[in-house]
Amino acid sequence: MEPAPLPVVLVAATDDGARAAVVRELERRYASDYRIVGVRSHDAAMQEIDDVAARGEVVALVLADERAATGAAGTVFAAARRLFPDARRGFLIEWGSWGERTTRDRVLELMATGQIEYYVIRPWHSPDEYFHRTVTEFLLEWERSIGVRPREVTVIGDQALVRTHELRSLLARGGVPHTWLAPGSDEALARLAALGEPPDPRHPIVVLLDGRVLRDPGNAELAEAYGLETALDGPRVADLVVVGAGPAGLAAAVYAASEGLDVLVVEREAIGGQAGSSSLIRNYLGFARGISGSELAQRAYQQAWVFGARFAHSREAVGLRAEGDGFVVTIAPGDEVACRSVVLATGVSYRRLGVPELEALEGAGVFYGASAVEAQAMAGKVVHVVGGGNSAGQAALHLARYAASVTLLVRGATLAESMSQYLIDQLRAQGVTVRTGVEVVGGGGDGVLERIVVRDRSTDATAEEPCDGLFVLIGAAPRTDWLPPEVLRDRWGYVLTGPAVLEEGGRRAWTLDRDPDPHETSLPGVFAVGDVRRASVKRVASAVGEGSVVVSSVHAHLAAQERSAQERSAQERNAQERSAAG
Repeated sequence: MEPAPLPVVLVAATDDGARAAVVRELERRYASDYRIVGVRSHDAAMQEIDDVAARGEVVALVLADERAATGAAGTVFAAARRLFPDARRGFLIEWGSWGERTTRDRVLELMATGQIEYYVIRPWHSPDEYFHRTVTEFLLEWERSIGVRPREVTVIGDQALVRTHELRSLLARGGVPHTWLAPGSDEALARLAALGEPPDPRHPIVVLLDGRVLRDPGNAELAEAYGLETALDGPRVADLVVVGAGPAGLAAAVYAASEGLDVLVVEREAIGGQAGSSSLIRNYLGFARGISGSELAQRAYQQAWVFGARFAHSREAVGLRAEGDGFVVTIAPGDEVACRSVVLATGVSYRRLGVPELEALEGAGVFYGASAVEAQAMAGKVVHVVGGGNSAGQAALHLARYAASVTLLVRGATLAESMSQYLIDQLRAQGVTVRTGVEVVGGGGDGVLERIVVRDRSTDATAEEPCDGLFVLIGAAPRTDWLPPEVLRDRWGYVLTGPAVLEEGGRRAWTLDRDPDPHETSLPGVFAVGDVRRASVKRVASAVGEGSVVVSSVHAHLAAQERSAQERSAQERNAQERSAAG
């Protein structure tokens, strides 16, 4: 068997010396794994992209300067995105030219229209590690998205099976590289035959790097097989239990563990929570090129782990009660952990459409949320996204890389109040159709989604439209039904904290002399952060901020506990001394 052709790194620059320097620097570092191609004009670059596609090869990275990038037929970057949606694209500039207005304006224009990921400073000495850092990050992102090389996990399952979708989404959100194979494909059958395993078209099969085979595994079984802790093997006590490992919960774990507290984090699904499915968060502080939700979550998880935080993966908190000076958290199916304080960071789930014929097709064209695996499956298809928030905008942009058409369906009259302006601008630039004042009221298909029914809320008129993929990112349903009545919530289920406890529940809901801390619930020592808290700002950065800030309140609560314990101990000693003296 002939080896697979190497992925292409294309360099387009009109200056012969500059192009040669870039090609030379790339060949020294990457020539064994990538085919480095240098061209001197826009036309040559466009032709090379077409030729690579015609040969069935792939482009991993395009680097082009202004003169070679732009021509009458559009930019090289747009052409690369059209034929190779996962390819990374960088705008080559000279060192120091970022200070020139024309260069700066061009970079901002290309980024705002989604044509490039970022600019790349041409190497000016060798080895130029700053240049290589950018290139390596580009190639890592490309490899994670397309997976042309062997992966740690292989999922063999029919894409129409809900469980196949659930497993792939769980792996993607958890940052686990994996490959999907159709159950009847030659590659899948050969892989299973080599392992002595029969195929199963009715259930997904997971094959691990070491050859272990899991048949229709549960979430906990898959997590354990990958080496993640699900059992509570350590002490059943902790200073702090954090329920939920989204951005808010991970931030609380990082700061609490770094300050010496014994922390246990309980997460029922995947690290990162809802944010883990975001394809690209562009406005998070410190990441100029943006960062995916799963990558951000994995970095935070590793950081918390390094500081000593313990994790219970794929385990769900189902009960909470006060006991003595602390609390007991019940974890399904029946484990209990005693702790001195609790941070609730359970986040929210997307609300259901409530359309029976569409609910029946969940995982078979109807999806709640949007991870990378579903986006790639929509190549060349007609896609609709329901929602008007940032998550819906990010999903629509990512889907636009692959789908033939993407339409954003918004219930409200405008996007301006619910979505960041940079996302609105990019939706327009990428040709995503935005329809406001509409809602999905029906649909169906023969085993898979084929059509939806959209209602115009102003006229009440309905229309049936073809649809291969419906991605629902609407509203939010907080996960708080497991909490005791002592933790006050509003009528939608959001947890009341700080002044809201007194405003809604009055003094009868708060028994201490002091007022509750800003993130403290009506049960002293139990705190809520992130989307689960009423009136929180629904942004990743805000959730991280709340998770970090709440740790000071946790420390204050623990210190008050210790003072109370010391006072009780002193009172008991005094009583004993008086009794002995009497």
